Amino acid sequence: MSWLLTFSRSTVGAKVIMALTGAAMYGFLIVHMAGNLLVFWGPEFHNHHSVFLHTFPEVIWPARIGLLLAIIAHIFAWVNLRRRSSAARPVAYKVKQSRAATIYSRTMQISGPVILIFVVVHLLQLTTGQLHSDFRMQTGPESFGAPEAFHNTVALLSQPLWGIFYIVANLLLGLHLFHGGYAMFRTLGLATDRQQKLAKMIASGVTALIVGGNVAIAAAILLGLVEN
Repeated sequence: MSWLLTFSRSTVGAKVIMALTGAAMYGFLIVHMAGNLLVFWGPEFHNHHSVFLHTFPEVIWPARIGLLLAIIAHIFAWVNLRRRSSAARPVAYKVKQSRAATIYSRTMQISGPVILIFVVVHLLQLTTGQLHSDFRMQTGPESFGAPEAFHNTVALLSQPLWGIFYIVANLLLGLHLFHGGYAMFRTLGLATDRQQKLAKMIASGVTALIVGGNVAIAAAILLGLVEN
């Protein structure tokens, strides 16, 4: 196992860890967004989906733990890369030039921490309910302790402050996902010179799918198109 620890501490190892954990989070975000789109089909479908997930704790809990470990590994790999980058150049540039940098790469340092805060707030609002003023749980013997997903989502995002917050957070998520997704392809050797255009198309397409779905939900609720 010592070789694995050594590899994870190297620059290449940290980039590979970020790529693999990023791919896992990409997959989760797609599934999560698809489930949330059921809000457009009304409370019956959305709440049934919530119950369905809680019916299989042997699946949902390993998935949650795996996702948490992926997030932790992703953050530690990023910290390792930042530390190595700083150590390689202990004296900062007198004049910074970012001609080759894009808005995606320049905002990675901001979007990452903001997304982490957003994830914590999101869990405390729509999973556990600590930061939700009108959080409800489904009742009945077959509810399996599932929250009332439709009501909780609509009640929260219909408030202008939270609705706008979710939209802005998802736009930042989009910047992070596109740059991270393209970097993931390059790190894993899937974006050679001939494949770079295709890699960018895939990264932008998947990012647009995730962000577009999430923003559509928040905007529809905020505009009153979906109501309790």
